[in-house]
Amino acid sequence: MENARAVVVVAALCGLLSGCAARVPVATTPAYPDYPFPAVSAELEGTPAAAAHRDAWAFLQAGQLEAAELRFVGILRDAPSFHPSATGLGFLALARGDAGGAIARFQGVLARVPAYVPARLGRAEALLLEDRVTEAIADLGAALAADPSLTPVRQRIAELEFTSMTVQVALAREAVEAGRDADAIAAYERVIGASPESAFLYVELADVERRRGDTASALARLDRAIALDPNALDAWLLVAELHLARGDLDRAEQALLRADALASGPDVARRLADLDWRRRTAELPIEYAAIEAADAITRGQLAALLGLQFESVLAGQAGDRAAIITDARDHWAYRWMIDVAQAGIMQADVNYRFQPERVVNRAELAQIMVRLLRAAGVDPVSTAALPPFSDLDPGHLDYPAASEAVAAGLLSPLPQNMFRPGLSVTGGEAMAALSRLYRAAAR
Repeated sequence: MENARAVVVVAALCGLLSGCAARVPVATTPAYPDYPFPAVSAELEGTPAAAAHRDAWAFLQAGQLEAAELRFVGILRDAPSFHPSATGLGFLALARGDAGGAIARFQGVLARVPAYVPARLGRAEALLLEDRVTEAIADLGAALAADPSLTPVRQRIAELEFTSMTVQVALAREAVEAGRDADAIAAYERVIGASPESAFLYVELADVERRRGDTASALARLDRAIALDPNALDAWLLVAELHLARGDLDRAEQALLRADALASGPDVARRLADLDWRRRTAELPIEYAAIEAADAITRGQLAALLGLQFESVLAGQAGDRAAIITDARDHWAYRWMIDVAQAGIMQADVNYRFQPERVVNRAELAQIMVRLLRAAGVDPVSTAALPPFSDLDPGHLDYPAASEAVAAGLLSPLPQNMFRPGLSVTGGEAMAALSRLYRAAAR
């Protein structure tokens, strides 16, 4: 029985090898058309190994992997340095889905013949199976350098680089969304290393660094982005924002003017207006900075807010009206008191006293804001839309202004639908109300 089994085994081997070898298949439709044939060099042509190597490759392309393996192994047993067949075994491992085995085979060849293109291409494919895209691109690049006629390889590199960059950028943005700034920065730096000419990458990285407070590095990134793409609008806007945060108004303005030249629009116009406001407020008396935090805003402080924010409206209302104020000549906000008095928005009493230190209450603020609405050309709110208050009868002297200010969205009613006309107004509340008034007038 044992003798019979041995005869069968020998017969099977005889069918694959030597004189009784199986007929070499002709693969009209190759099983692995993307695998490049491991070419034999000119000095090895005509040798028995070269002929056997072609037969082994024919079996591989016919899908007969075991037969191909027996032939490649037999060639290397007799000629261990015959690297085309060693490369063939790499492709055989690749056909079986053994990426690690294929990489080991190809690396063995490349250690001896670094410029052997089929091994470079094979290892690239195996590396891609393991998602080692950067290494695969390097191998494809080395193959292209050795043989510049490989046009499809050039296109493959471009596609892989684009796909890899897209994936890496997505990972970087995901890290940004999750607040993992350190991971995001590392991801952006990896992508920039692979694609150093992409301006938008520097802009996105600069935005992360801005958030971390690393202004100097962010500005350096933006300089690089602008050098690559002088029309990068986002880069110019971010440069302006960073310089504005540093208090460098001149450089911020230069960047905004460049952005405006590229794409004039409401966003850039708003930023330029904000910058102009910063310029003007930077020159204001130190007392102005205390208004927003004031527990109760005074008439002098309110006059300063009105004089700055509604300068053009006040100038249009002043006409030839003269204003005399006798109790505020040395006050820091005196010039704005004159402006609001001449425009008829805030008035002095019969003795020409402005009373700049008197606290402003909600009723007085409502009256002033309604006057400003009229001065800005905003139509009065319909009497049918005027809201009721639980603490202010419609016949009360303060009701018309209070109800119109609430109906116009400038002031809000208090709990239990109360207006509380005598309640003092904080600096922050006054600034928020005037901001709403400004937007209403602009509309």
